[in-house]
Amino acid sequence: MIKKILPILLTILILTINVGELSASSSKAIALTLKVIGGVRIQKIDTNNAVPLKFGTPLDDGDLIETGDDGQVLIIFADDKSQIKIHSNTQIIISGKRDSKSNIAKRITMEVGQLFAKVEKQRGSLEVVTPTSVASVKGTEFWVVVKKDGTTDVMTIEGLVELKNRISGKIIEVTANFKGTSDPQGCNIIKSYKIEETTEKVESVQQYKTIEIEIQDADGRSRTITIQYLESGEE
Repeated sequence: MIKKILPILLTILILTINVGELSASSSKAIALTLKVIGGVRIQKIDTNNAVPLKFGTPLDDGDLIETGDDGQVLIIFADDKSQIKIHSNTQIIISGKRDSKSNIAKRITMEVGQLFAKVEKQRGSLEVVTPTSVASVKGTEFWVVVKKDGTTDVMTIEGLVELKNRISGKIIEVTANFKGTSDPQGCNIIKSYKIEETTEKVESVQQYKTIEIEIQDADGRSRTITIQYLESGEE
């Protein structure tokens, strides 16, 4: 039992420290690195060099993340706790602009690869931009897969994703249990798909527990932060 509790307490402690940094000394950060597996590198917006991405790293507007053959990373946005799981051989740029109510207009620019997104109590917009498409999210769970030629597949598990082809301007709405495809020729296609095909990977993203922590910022103001964390260790 002790083996199981200690990793949890360590995880919570690290997250507490990093979330405090997000709200106080690093106010420009828009997201936090929640989990890193395998080879993942980050190039911060204000540097020219990529370095290994570590658990708990705050993410700023314009940061570039790249995963290797065995790399995966899970990030969580600071405003509405939307989660993005980035799979292997994927490159993204994370962007976000805060409004007067601290909602973040979120954008993931992806050249190639795949990601899974889980959006619940959405605050601010969320877009995934690829070479051929713009996927606009309206509270949902979905996959985005971008092939080498830019062809983009969006598979919706729950909710709705609006898929716009950047070449033709055509828009389709991809609802639950459907896949939308947008290609370099300007075509948009929609068809049904079997949800069982993604169930195993979706469940692996959802194995997180929630904790609320009260912190103080640099001015002494209290703030409650809700964090989802992964339980680890063996009984």
